[in-house]
Amino acid sequence: MQFRKQLLSHCYRVCVNKVKNYHLQIFKSTMKRILLFIFMLISTRTVIAQTEADGNLGALPTLGGLIFYSGVDSVDGVKKDDLYNRAKSHLSTVFPNFKDVVKLDDKDLGKLVVRGMFTTTPKGNGIIVSYIEFIATTTIMVKDGRYRFEISDFVHPVNSYLSYQGLEQIMFNKKTTEKRSPLINDVMQEYISGIKKALSTTPQNW
Repeated sequence: MQFRKQLLSHCYRVCVNKVKNYHLQIFKSTMKRILLFIFMLISTRTVIAQTEADGNLGALPTLGGLIFYSGVDSVDGVKKDDLYNRAKSHLSTVFPNFKDVVKLDDKDLGKLVVRGMFTTTPKGNGIIVSYIEFIATTTIMVKDGRYRFEISDFVHPVNSYLSYQGLEQIMFNKKTTEKRSPLINDVMQEYISGIKKALSTTPQNW
């Protein structure tokens, strides 16, 4: 009789443990599925957000979701050193503080890199005037009869120039983009036109 009770008790414990293990496995499996679903949802939202950011820059050209201008042009019969001198002379005029903004000045390599400040045309009635200040890197590469320029790494100063954020971040909605992107693009197009003119025109000797 005692043996039968022990056997029944043992069988009961075994059954209980099996039921617990079964429910534990179901619980673990369910949690894995839930976590996987959450991860996929977050990943999907991230991809959507990046895609929206790429499409929210209006008139501004982009590369990989970031503002990016570039161009290649030919100047027949002009040597690399002459093109380099033209580029450096022009950028020295655009940025009076050239020594502070130049990041690479390598005539032998034919590469000039500057990082300077730009400002959009002020808008307002005299009491309240708005404009956008931003910094960008200009890279000019030259060789005989040919040059390439790239303008990238656009940032916007915040907190009284204590920190910076990507210029793309100020295009946070369609209305803001429609208002700001043409102003920025106008500045850059004028800047690029100046570079093209300077490199394609023989400097005047006074």
